[in-house]
Amino acid sequence: MWLDINMHEEETMEQNLQDWVMYRAEEWRDHYSANYEQKFDEYYRIWRGIWAAEDRTKETERSRIISPATQQAVESSVSEIEEATFGRGKFFDIEDNDPENGDVAQLRELLHKEFKKNKIRKAVSECLINAAVYGTGIGEIVVDEEAQAVAATQPIMDGALAAVGVEINDKTVVKLRPILPQNFLIDPAAASVDEALGVIIDEFVSQHQVELLQERGVYRKTPIYEAAEDFNIEPDKDITTNNADKVRLTKYYGLVPKHLLKKAQEDAEEEIVELGDSEDDNSYYVEAIVVIANEGELLKAEENPYMFNDRPVI
Repeated sequence: MWLDINMHEEETMEQNLQDWVMYRAEEWRDHYSANYEQKFDEYYRIWRGIWAAEDRTKETERSRIISPATQQAVESSVSEIEEATFGRGKFFDIEDNDPENGDVAQLRELLHKEFKKNKIRKAVSECLINAAVYGTGIGEIVVDEEAQAVAATQPIMDGALAAVGVEINDKTVVKLRPILPQNFLIDPAAASVDEALGVIIDEFVSQHQVELLQERGVYRKTPIYEAAEDFNIEPDKDITTNNADKVRLTKYYGLVPKHLLKKAQEDAEEEIVELGDSEDDNSYYVEAIVVIANEGELLKAEENPYMFNDRPVI
């Protein structure tokens, strides 16, 4: 173990955390481009009925008609899955070992209401479409705090009258974000999210979204500029895009070298949390969440805050 750790330290001694993450992002992007990108672009074009010269079966072929049979097959298959999943109205259940108590039934109803309010069914349907077209459906689980307005009354004039208005409360919500395959990178040697060194979600977002999270203290307050163009991660490569007010956000969920994470927190003068207080104290790696803007600006670096160190990608 001592020799292994020293070898790791020699490799990463001159690196910072964002360099370590971006190096793996580039390697995993190269693997995706070499093995999947062309096929996935072809699947998308056939599904959307977009003609391309490379899709011709013969050099002499002149017709530009795209048969809708593939699109119909995909949508028919997804419709059947959606009907099987959501057709009964309530698409999940919770086993109750003590039905007389009623607490589980109350929790079940609350979850159904929250799922409906946060449009989980719509997100699942989009993941199913992606799975039917590309072969794999990917989703990111987002835990966020939202300010929610609730109708309320407040007594005034010693209780003689009541003022009717709106009360703003902060509420924790959980959402599902469908992720396109060109925006998802994974350790090529892994067979699942849990087995991988880590996973990366690499996509463009509006600049104001990053700035709002900076104001709330979720991201570090570093200067953010417009991102450089990269059509490989756009939702549709055939559409002309404007990069004004767009930021390239690279989110890494997985294992990182413990000393690089600690150094990143020290450089930002953040509160240092002692990493690895459990039986894994001697481990070289620690489970973390790292967010990088425009392939270089570190916005967030922290040890995984979830109870079981879950990676919020399914």
